[in-house]
Amino acid sequence: MRLYVLRHGQTQLNSERRLQGHMQTELNDVGIAQAEMVASILNDNGIKFDRIYSSPLERAIRTGEIATGVSRESFVIDHNLTEIDFGINEGRKYDELQGASGNIFLSPETYLPPEGGESLESLLNRMKHFLERMRDEECEGNVLAVSHGTAIHMILLYLRGMSLSELWTEHVGNCNVTVIDIDGREMKIRDDLQIATDSCIK
Repeated sequence: MRLYVLRHGQTQLNSERRLQGHMQTELNDVGIAQAEMVASILNDNGIKFDRIYSSPLERAIRTGEIATGVSRESFVIDHNLTEIDFGINEGRKYDELQGASGNIFLSPETYLPPEGGESLESLLNRMKHFLERMRDEECEGNVLAVSHGTAIHMILLYLRGMSLSELWTEHVGNCNVTVIDIDGREMKIRDDLQIATDSCIK
């Protein structure tokens, strides 16, 4: 199986550098253009998907529809792909975050979730469960999973064997695609096949 993990396109809150988490937000014009660029790249390379998984959040589902030309009714909604829940910090600007519940970007290894929020350990477990599901799938073709920034960073951290302090080591822009080859129990990130659109459309 070749797993393509696509981050959703840009939203207004992304452009304002605000935490979204479980908030329902829609793609802005830039996000739509980013998803259209992914669609063009996939089409130019003849990439079609045998199965499409998505986070239940609208920004992810809409990105998947634009990128693939497939209706959401055909998607498999998987709550493991949802973004981390930032609790009472959702909607706040990054530079407004304070204390142990606000240091997720500067010091993720000491992050404590705010009221109503989710821990990074919980997010890691969700990503593990999703990857285990992919390993168990009887699919030899291409699979798409549409997810979110922190969630995809956690997938990369897990597969590369990194520590929480290295969570933000890699860049995962809006509508960037991470490619993972799954063969039996082995999972390999294909750095040579990554797709980056955020640097092209701003």
